[in-house]
Amino acid sequence: MKKLYMCGKNSVIDAIKAKLPIEAVYVLSKSHADKLKEFSNIKIVVKDASFFKEYNAENHQGYLLFLKNFNYYEIDVIKKDDPKNVLILDHIYDPHNFGAIIRTANAAGIKHIIIPKDRSTDVTSTVLKISSGGFVGVKIIKVSNIASSIEKLKKWGFWIYSSLLDENAVPYNKVQYADHCALVVGNEEKGISKPVINATDVKVYIPQFGTVQSMNVSVATGILLFELANRSE
Repeated sequence: MKKLYMCGKNSVIDAIKAKLPIEAVYVLSKSHADKLKEFSNIKIVVKDASFFKEYNAENHQGYLLFLKNFNYYEIDVIKKDDPKNVLILDHIYDPHNFGAIIRTANAAGIKHIIIPKDRSTDVTSTVLKISSGGFVGVKIIKVSNIASSIEKLKKWGFWIYSSLLDENAVPYNKVQYADHCALVVGNEEKGISKPVINATDVKVYIPQFGTVQSMNVSVATGILLFELANRSE
């Protein structure tokens, strides 16, 4: 398994502040190290420029951090935390989309994101980079089966809203949302799986006014999440 790493000053500082399980921190100069020591007394190793060559494409800025692992959660954490809104990603493949979704979800106040264990992107170095610190304070929950996890959420008082184009779908801004909402967005190619659709309480869609038939999943997710956030105030 490839090691998780993070590049760039802000991303590394965010990881340190969030007390992620850090394996090692490397910087390009003593001044870089001094900047990080403002936030933690963690051991920092200074390396020359050649060490960072592999990470040039990631715009490392002279900061590189390796994680021991990424802490995933079990679904029962939702029952314990009792959030108003939860996001469910039904087999998102693209790490860039996943990272962008995490960033947007954080901005919309989402603290819990459910992903499946199989046939979905995990949290990778790319995901962490694209999220731009959005992972801080967000619990990523891995489950064996999305549909069965939805049934648990229903027992805990959540209503399930799935984003899809369907003759029975309602415009997202015309919906009366419940006190506890779980929003489901689907795979980039196939959308939401049939078992999950069958477990849905309300189908929603985003009206579009141009010539394109669909929009990027991270963009659509952002629109829907901010609608939930505004309704929750």
